[in-house]
Amino acid sequence: MAHAMEVKDARALQRLAEETSRSFKPARPKTRSRAALLEMIDLLSRWSAAGLALIAGITVYLAIIAGRDFPARALAWTALLICAVWVCRRMRAQFRAGAAIAARPFRWRASYTSCLSVLGVVFASAPILLTPQDAPGLISLQVVVLVMVGGFGAALFHAAHPTSAAAFAVPGALMPMLAAIRGGDMLLTSALAATSVAGLFVVFTLSRTIARNAGRRNPRTRFVRREIEPSGRYVENAPTQATSKSAI
Repeated sequence: MAHAMEVKDARALQRLAEETSRSFKPARPKTRSRAALLEMIDLLSRWSAAGLALIAGITVYLAIIAGRDFPARALAWTALLICAVWVCRRMRAQFRAGAAIAARPFRWRASYTSCLSVLGVVFASAPILLTPQDAPGLISLQVVVLVMVGGFGAALFHAAHPTSAAAFAVPGALMPMLAAIRGGDMLLTSALAATSVAGLFVVFTLSRTIARNAGRRNPRTRFVRREIEPSGRYVENAPTQATSKSAI
């Protein structure tokens, strides 16, 4: 009778193992493949030229319209922005030209993103630094609108890397609203808030789409791992799911 109970318990354990294995779902990889990340870095290095050109063009226009009334502010803001644009452009050009940093694309992306964060903040601060609180309404409105257009436009060209896109999109959404709040115009603040939400949504959607397409073109692969036993003999371990059969 004791033997029959042991057999019954063993069969129950086997059924439990089968049910557990059926309900088990392998965890999805949290990160994309290296090939997908490299493709996104390549897109970032190619598309970012248009974003930097957009920032430079808007900078020249804002410096002209604001420099007639506030030359000192325009000169200081333009000098800061030109320096930041030059550093970002130089880093991009070195990477595209195949300089030494091109051999370390992830390090280049981190350094480039840090430079973009400085550029994005300086550019988005135009409504506060470029124009004082008592500036003419037409000039202030042009500065606010162009800063939002430039910020979200540059973010779209940097959408291949979400952090780089956020370096333009987040300051471009917050700084104009702070300037509108400073001026006490609640209607303009509400309009800017709605525009910011829509712009952030578009940038986020485009970034997710690029990442998803890159992941589909470059899926993660699982290779057979080879381990060396103490005796020096190679043993292949395939990364397969554990079977329901137990050694009970």
